[in-house]
Amino acid sequence: MATEQTTLTPPNVRECVFRSHALGREMHYRAVLPADYDNDPSKHFPVLHLLHGLYGDWTNWTTLTQLPRYAERLPLIIVTPDAGNYWYVNSATDPQNRFEDYIWSDFIPEVEHRFRTIRDRKARIIAGLSMGGYGAVKFALKHPDFFAIAASFSGTFDAALGLHIERPEFAPYLLAAFGPEGSQTRRDNDVFALSQGIGPSSAPYLYLSCGESDELLESNRRFAATLAERGFRHEYHEQPGAHDWIYWDKQVKKLLSCDLIKTLSRLRLS
Repeated sequence: MATEQTTLTPPNVRECVFRSHALGREMHYRAVLPADYDNDPSKHFPVLHLLHGLYGDWTNWTTLTQLPRYAERLPLIIVTPDAGNYWYVNSATDPQNRFEDYIWSDFIPEVEHRFRTIRDRKARIIAGLSMGGYGAVKFALKHPDFFAIAASFSGTFDAALGLHIERPEFAPYLLAAFGPEGSQTRRDNDVFALSQGIGPSSAPYLYLSCGESDELLESNRRFAATLAERGFRHEYHEQPGAHDWIYWDKQVKKLLSCDLIKTLSRLRLS
């Protein structure tokens, strides 16, 4: 059961805390609510699960972008969980850090219990930046019947592969989450392998973007090519930008204004 705390400024952002059974501790998240959420308690809304990146936390999206302003008039609930630096997987090295189970078995049900969401695949989206972009696509490929859309901004798609060698500054976190090369955790969470294991027609629509100056550009191109080769419904965008909040602010605004989200956000139920 969540404890809803003081409403923050702006007024459409709520700070929440709940106990995760998978992690055995309290976890925080924020919810960005439609401006009219409190006006009619009979109305239900689609929900966007928006994941943070490495070194980040549950406050990033609402403090480092203009997300609350972009979302204010949308009939859409946006939730931003905390996930530490564990790459949204069940840690191969620490059984107390089961972050995949936390998101899937604790956080998503918590949101659907706490807020008036539409509990239907067509009304669920998952998205994220960098580590969170990888996490969003991973959850979508592992649970293709649960989400309508998954979006990644600057996704770290090589996370379960050789990223710890290419980016040694990430190595302590990658090794803690995925374990050594060849581990079962790596095999189970490799998005390239996961994309080979499901039928493209059954997968959510995948929306990918990466900045032209981003060091992760080549892995994003390879993953987009994999999706194209297999016939996944997807779109891939390269635009000027780097691996930073300037780019991610522009991208979340673009996602929220795209036709996919506009169509989904009209699914209001009474």
